Amino acid sequence: MRQHFFSLFGPKAQAGILQGDVLAGLPFPAQVMNQVHGVRIAEVTHVGEAVEADALITRNRGVRLMVKTADCIPLVMVDEEVGVAAAIHAGWRGLTADIVPLVLERLSEMGSSAERLKVGVGPSLGVECAVFSDPEAEIPEKYHWATRRSRESLERPDLIDLNAILRRQLEEGGVRGENVEWLGPCTSCDPSWFSWRRDKDARRFGTWVVLV
Repeated sequence: MRQHFFSLFGPKAQAGILQGDVLAGLPFPAQVMNQVHGVRIAEVTHVGEAVEADALITRNRGVRLMVKTADCIPLVMVDEEVGVAAAIHAGWRGLTADIVPLVLERLSEMGSSAERLKVGVGPSLGVECAVFSDPEAEIPEKYHWATRRSRESLERPDLIDLNAILRRQLEEGGVRGENVEWLGPCTSCDPSWFSWRRDKDARRFGTWVVLV
C-alpha cells in the first residue's frame, strides 16, 4: 500500500493518500464513514465505528479521519490555528448539493477562518471521463456552467467538470488558491488508481487527515 503525503500540511497536521484497497484493511486506526452521497456532516471525538455521513470533523488530536473513494472527489481541510480538521466525500450528488460550502459554514461556526484553511484534494474523475446521460437534468441549474457538450459527435454524452465546481466553491467560500493542493491524476485514466467507472470495482483508496 503506497502512501502519498500532501506537502501543504504541517507542522500541526498531516494528510495523505493510501494508494491501496482500504476496505481490505488499514495500517493505522482511522475514523471512516458509511458514505451515502449526501450532505450529512458528523463531528467525532475518537475513532470508532463507521459513521453514516459524507463529511467528518474533529477537534481532537490523534483522531485520523478518512474518506474512501474510487472516482468521487476526496478532500481534507485543516485550520491549524484553531485546531480543527475535516474530511469530505464529494461525489457528484453531494458536490452539487453543496456539501463543501456546508462544511465551510460549519467550520466557520467553530471559529475557523476560510483564509487560514489548508485543503488537500485527492485523485478523482477528470472532466474527459465524467460522462453523464443528461447532466442538465441531473445537476442543479446553478452548476450548468460546468457542463460541456462535445462538438466531436452528437452521439457523445455530455461531460461535467466536477473539479471546476469544487474549485469555484472553495474560491467563493474564501479559501485561498495557494492553500489548495491537488494531488493525483484522473482515476479513470490512470490504471494504478481504483475507478468504479472504469472497472466497476468495489475497491477503494483512502484520503486521510489528522491533527498532531
